[in-house]
Amino acid sequence: SSLAQSLGCLLLGACDKAMINCLVRRRLAVALSAAATASLGSRWRRAQGTSPCACEVKLWGAQGTRGRSAAEIAAEASLLAVPNKLSARDFARQGPLYAKILVDVPSLSDDDWSRLGGVLAALLTGSASSCSDLNPEVAKRIYHLYLPVYFWMRQKVLDVRASRESSSGPVVFGLSAPQGCGKSTLVELFKELFQEDRLSFQGISIDDFYVPASWQEALAEVHETNPLLQTRGNAGTHDIELGERTLKALKSGHADEVPLPRFDKSAREGRGDRVARTQWASASTPCDVVLLEGWMLGFKPQSNALALKEIHPGLITVNEKLRKYQAWDDVLDAFIVMGVEDASQVHAWRLEAEQALRASGRPAMSDDQLRHFVDGYMPAYASYCKPLYDSAARNGVDGKPSMLFFVDENRLPTK
Repeated sequence: SSLAQSLGCLLLGACDKAMINCLVRRRLAVALSAAATASLGSRWRRAQGTSPCACEVKLWGAQGTRGRSAAEIAAEASLLAVPNKLSARDFARQGPLYAKILVDVPSLSDDDWSRLGGVLAALLTGSASSCSDLNPEVAKRIYHLYLPVYFWMRQKVLDVRASRESSSGPVVFGLSAPQGCGKSTLVELFKELFQEDRLSFQGISIDDFYVPASWQEALAEVHETNPLLQTRGNAGTHDIELGERTLKALKSGHADEVPLPRFDKSAREGRGDRVARTQWASASTPCDVVLLEGWMLGFKPQSNALALKEIHPGLITVNEKLRKYQAWDDVLDAFIVMGVEDASQVHAWRLEAEQALRASGRPAMSDDQLRHFVDGYMPAYASYCKPLYDSAARNGVDGKPSMLFFVDENRLPTK
């Protein structure tokens, strides 16, 4: 293509006399015109007074060159572009989740996609841009991930209510996804979308049900030989009764307001502690939609103790404590399961988050501390993710409506 040929001009230079220092970003490749690129290459060669020769160019960006040539990078950039003539729904149809939701969502109008896509665009970019005007990565996130999942949830609200005698009341969803996968962002965006459709929404995280610091210290002392229970995170470090009471109160809608526990992860130098009850927020009830999110939501205890012990000896105790978490799952009406092919991706995602905290001047773990922290979750991922994915794909988690999909390193759906 002309773009590839233009970028190829940047490969011309005198290898033995000068070093090409190009800071090229993949996204800029889409906007870079052939004329400007050719002119740049021409001026550079005249300034150097040299004849063209082949030379390797180091391209810096989100993922570096990964061994790709300039032509390959240009071709990849062209594929990322959103075709100007595609409607919002046509662009959504190119994503992997479109076909999934067609099974459950009988009809979605162009207005549904464009109207709610504009809402998300305004939230994410500050402007209610149309699909074709958006940055390609933002467009994919909106039309290939956020909206398909939202439309599935909205349909399940109708389906679940239709199956009840009262045809009303809150519908409670569970969102299970690895750490760093973007659960908190999803919750905030779903809140805006449901409100746009005049449905009230309340999100809550299993992290807010962690036991107080004093309880965690006692738990760690009792299980001093089990490294999986020395810090918060694994099954056994949550207040099951508090979580069950909160979820049931939100679902019943009998109380005017429901206190929402909050856990401050930055307290006690990052070890965390439950916030005093006087500082808890409250949720107004009844509400239409409740979303509980968590990294281990839907994990089920496994019967093969030998297999668990081979993964990590500490899992035997964790597995036993996991049985109590069924009390939370019993309250849920439907599940959304975001899967990853390789759980080690969690390290990279959490590292991004901690580095962002550090850059903003907020308390954050060092890279070594983070690696040690995340390593404590890996045995559970290895033991419980596949059974969760299998159950969601077959008959649904606990036989309930379940939407399963997998995401890549960029948190975009792949299948």
